[in-house]
Amino acid sequence: MNTMKVPYGYCDLRVERVNDGIINTFIEYGYTFIAVNTTVNCSILGVGNSNRKKRKIAECNGENNEENDWIPTPKLINYDDSKLTIVNRLTVQISNIGQLHRIFNSQNFKLYNIFAVEPLNDQVFQDILTSSSIDIITCNIKTSVTPKQYTIAIEKNIYFEVSYAPMLVNYVARQDTLSLAHLLHIKGKSKNVIVSSGAVNKLDIRNPHDVMNLGILLGLSKKQSKESITRGCYSIILQSYGKKIGKSTINIVPRTANS
Repeated sequence: MNTMKVPYGYCDLRVERVNDGIINTFIEYGYTFIAVNTTVNCSILGVGNSNRKKRKIAECNGENNEENDWIPTPKLINYDDSKLTIVNRLTVQISNIGQLHRIFNSQNFKLYNIFAVEPLNDQVFQDILTSSSIDIITCNIKTSVTPKQYTIAIEKNIYFEVSYAPMLVNYVARQDTLSLAHLLHIKGKSKNVIVSSGAVNKLDIRNPHDVMNLGILLGLSKKQSKESITRGCYSIILQSYGKKIGKSTINIVPRTANS
């Protein structure tokens, strides 16, 4: 993304794939901002404090992990359309905080606009709350979240995510998603929750009004449900701009005569 466009309208901050069909569907449904996601499992790659043996073997085979960036380049670069803005999002699955430090040293990491973390255990979930570089936490029903931890995340302007595409797959995934939404409601009254699609194809995408109705089913209030695809996403996008330029970004909204 060459220019920093002020977000407006409806947003979907997790799309797993982009092609003409998916892009056209988002435009048809009235979305103005989406993020195409790349997921990296650091444990499988052998990255972090617990994988020294694997790194030693790689060095013996002539491989240099520092030179060969293990964070892939974004899926889409330099897309420009007046109707739809697309940014790049990186989601990393980590099992220890040391992996997070190595991510920040990646050159390709700097090419992404939005940074999400999926903690693979309770300890790393607690550890990542100390980071000021995380935009989104993607968790599951097995993640142990306390009200205090939830409050810390809100204070750092970190958002929690619920994706609805898995609900379309099968009953188990649907129940897991509903249970996660219930957990976020119980622990933090569904504050700082965004709803994304996680779309792999155009049939996974729902129009904004259907998503807002789904948000209510997931335990969000009517206001929270609308903000989960509007203002909450704007906050994440503007925060990512601020990190790129090293200072805060302010979104100025004109007041109407009745406000």
